[in-house]
Amino acid sequence: MNEKHRRRRTCLDQMRRELAERQRQRRGGDPAGKILLQLLALLSGALAMMPPIPMPTFSLPFRPARQPSSSIDEDRGPAAYAMERGLEPLNYATSRMRPPPSFRWLVKDLSRHRKADQARELLEARVPRAVIEWLRDSINTGDLWRLRMAARPGASDDDVIASMLTAAQMWEAERQQVEPPEPETPDDDPDDKKGPSP
Repeated sequence: MNEKHRRRRTCLDQMRRELAERQRQRRGGDPAGKILLQLLALLSGALAMMPPIPMPTFSLPFRPARQPSSSIDEDRGPAAYAMERGLEPLNYATSRMRPPPSFRWLVKDLSRHRKADQARELLEARVPRAVIEWLRDSINTGDLWRLRMAARPGASDDDVIASMLTAAQMWEAERQQVEPPEPETPDDDPDDKKGPSP
């Protein structure tokens, strides 16, 4: 009777069996892979909940490389220079008062066409009266090296003014030596007081 009740297999039954096998394999027949994926999900969730770990800081002395002044296009300013090199330009708060520019910066501005007049005015306003004539002569003749020597790097404003005063005194002494004495007029000649010679 057992053999009578046994049903005969058809092509449809064969297709159902193959479909079930493919679905079982597609669902993930690899239990180790399933467990690994679950552990990875748990680990990433735990790391996402943790507070950020601060990076260790190293206190190494940092000195930016000195660049020759000819390689920096000073007419466009430090912000453009930084942006061209992929650096973040320094942003200053506009509500704060800016300190006056240093003597060194003003002397550099004298060689920039756009800022030369403003730099000249600021320099004349900051130096003593005894230096103004020397300063104007240095600017008008284009001898900016005299100003650069006076406004050397790292010098305070008082040192720069003292250096300018010394340079102005030396310049005045040289100028007086080079100028010939005024010619004497016949009225001022002491020999004429003796009378005409016979």
